Amino acid sequence: MKHFIALALLAALTGGVLSAQDARPVLDPVATAIWSEHARGMGNRGDGRSGVDFGLVTGKAFEFFEKFPEERRVGGILFNLASFGGWVAEDPRSAALRPEWQVHLRGAIADALKQKAWPDNVWAGLQWVGAKNDIAIQVDGTGHADLGALRQRIDLIAARVPTSAYRTFLEQEYVRWLEKLEPGAVEAHLRKLAASDSEDLAKYGQGQLEIHHIRSTPMELAFTATDGTKVNLADYRGKVVLIDCWATWCVPCIKELPYVKAALAKWGDRGFAVIGISFDRAPDRAKLEKFIADEKLNWPHWFYEGPGKNPLGLKYNIRSIPATFLLGRDGRLVTTETHGDKLEAELQRLLGP
Repeated sequence: MKHFIALALLAALTGGVLSAQDARPVLDPVATAIWSEHARGMGNRGDGRSGVDFGLVTGKAFEFFEKFPEERRVGGILFNLASFGGWVAEDPRSAALRPEWQVHLRGAIADALKQKAWPDNVWAGLQWVGAKNDIAIQVDGTGHADLGALRQRIDLIAARVPTSAYRTFLEQEYVRWLEKLEPGAVEAHLRKLAASDSEDLAKYGQGQLEIHHIRSTPMELAFTATDGTKVNLADYRGKVVLIDCWATWCVPCIKELPYVKAALAKWGDRGFAVIGISFDRAPDRAKLEKFIADEKLNWPHWFYEGPGKNPLGLKYNIRSIPATFLLGRDGRLVTTETHGDKLEAELQRLLGP
C-alpha cells in the first residue's frame, strides 16, 4: 500500500494535479535550475544511481526552500527527501547507499533546522522529513518505530502549525505504529484526533474510528449494483469478502485487477467474494459498465449517483484509491493491506490450505 499512499502524499504536497482547465503555472527559470540540480544529485536511476551526490540533493533542496519557499515544487522536493532512502533500497545495485543517505539526511535536517528560521510550511515539512527518516533508521535497527520520539515531533508541529498537513501525515504514521505496538491505546487516541480543532485531522480521526469499529463489529453495506442486483453484506456472512474501492480512471487500481481476478478464480469456490465500490464520476456510468463488461469483472459493483461524494468514502475518510477492506467470515475487518501479493497471502491464511 505504501506506493499508493505515496502517490496521495505527493498530490497533497504539490497541491494536486492540474486539470485541463487550469492555467499552467509560470515556473521561475532559476527555481527550475535549482530543482534540476537537486534531481541530478539523486543519480541515474537506470544504472543503479551512478553519479549520486547526497550533498547536492540536500544542498539544492535547502537553496530552493530559501529562495522559493512558496513555490509549489517545495512539496515535491520534501517528498523526494523523505522518499529517496526507500528508492535506493528498492534497487539491489543501490541498496547499500541507504544507511549512508539516512545518516547524511539526519545531519542535514538537524543543521538546517538549527541554522535558519524557516517559514512555517518549510519548517513543518522539514520536521516531517526528519521524522520519516528517523522512523526508517529505527525500523532498520529494531524493527519498529520509537513512538515516544514520533509523538514529540508531532507535538512540536502541533504547537507551531496546528493545521499543517505534515502533522496529519505524521499522525497517520503514529496510528499505524500504535496499532502494531499498543493496540489497546488506539481507540482513545483516535477519539482525541476526531475532536481536534484541525478540520483535516478531525476527519482523519473520525474515518479511522469507523475503520477501528469494524474490526470488532461486522461492516454494514447495502446497495443496488450496476447490474440491478441487490447487495447486502449481511448475506455474505460465512465468506471472506474483499471490498475494493476503485475507479476506471485510477491507474494503480487497474494494475491491481489481475490480482483480484486471480484470487477470485482460485478461492471463489472456497468462500471468497469480491464487491467493487466505484469512485467513478457521476457522468461516467456507461464508461464504467463497459469497462466492467470488457474486463469481465464478474462481481457486483456499486456506482453512487447521488449528490456529493461517495458516502462510503466520506464515512471511512478514503483519501486515495485503491483502498480495500478484507472482511473475515464474521463480517469484521481483517486488514486494509491487500495490494499485490498481500491478498493471496491473506487468503492462504484465512481459507487455506
